[in-house]
Amino acid sequence: MRSGGRRTTPTAREPESAQAAYTEAVKRLARQPQSRSALRQRLVRLGYAEAAVDAALDRAQGDGYLNDQEYAATLVRRRSRGRGHALIAQELRAKGIEESTAGPALAAVDPDAEAAEALALGKSLLAHRRLPDAQALVAYLGPRLSRRGFSSGLVYRVCRLLNATKIVKILSPCND
Repeated sequence: MRSGGRRTTPTAREPESAQAAYTEAVKRLARQPQSRSALRQRLVRLGYAEAAVDAALDRAQGDGYLNDQEYAATLVRRRSRGRGHALIAQELRAKGIEESTAGPALAAVDPDAEAAEALALGKSLLAHRRLPDAQALVAYLGPRLSRRGFSSGLVYRVCRLLNATKIVKILSPCND
């Protein structure tokens, strides 16, 4: 049992050994897929020499354990639910994925699916809210959708659509 929060970070026993760095890299990749950049930072922080880390990562990539294209595509698929293009792109950059690798993964996001996600999220955010007018709807919903990474144009379209839907519901007779 450990007490407190995080475990202490172990240090490299053989800091100059590419084999030891490779073993550590594969062990970490087996637990959780990572970008090359993030894994490189972790191994260097553990105390492995940069040359050993670079050799280990090249070998892990050659052996198929490390693949930034696959990592980016997987991250985009997982994050597309409830998040917009911009927030996913920011996360890829933060994880050290280069633009040339992130671009194709982000291009796989279907704009119609992203619009449907933004609309569904907007509806859920408004489900238990009574807003007096379109301006209040935009003021409430706009920042919340923007923080989730949806573009300003998409946020505007969703707000217009939800406002129009709200008006139609108010004006339509309740004869059901």
